[in-house]
Amino acid sequence: NGLEDRWGRTYQTVRKASTFIHNVDRCQDMTLAEKQDAKAQARFVRAYAYWVLLRQYGPIPLIPDEGLDVSASYEELSIPRSKYDDVSEFVANEFALAAQNLPLIRTANNIGRPTRGAALAARAKVLLYAASPLFNGNKELFDLKNQDGTNLISQEYDETKWAKAA
Repeated sequence: NGLEDRWGRTYQTVRKASTFIHNVDRCQDMTLAEKQDAKAQARFVRAYAYWVLLRQYGPIPLIPDEGLDVSASYEELSIPRSKYDDVSEFVANEFALAAQNLPLIRTANNIGRPTRGAALAARAKVLLYAASPLFNGNKELFDLKNQDGTNLISQEYDETKWAKAA
């Protein structure tokens, strides 16, 4: 069943997109404009993968941009969950960065590729969720914490999140 390992498959997408972002500039066969578009598409895909994980699992670990050394010990590879606000801010910023180099429209041959509007719409949805009562001062989730006691859901209501979402 394809849904059984959504966690692993989605983090593979994050890793592959990050690897692409860091290496596409080495390609000799692409123009600068093609590289910028391809990098923006990869940034969009990575942000969307994190967004899928965030919606399904709540606060999740953010993988360092440069990746992880897979030969490291289990303890070194165990990254704690990031706060919901930190993940949603990272995802919103990634969508905004992607939007800077994505075109307004795509030709019929590229209809499935992201556009600036898609990136900004996804960003708005991420910010809307972050501003919602579920993740903005939800005291019912007071016990959702990391092992070190860090609250993963903000316990303080922040009205400025609504301004960002708007």
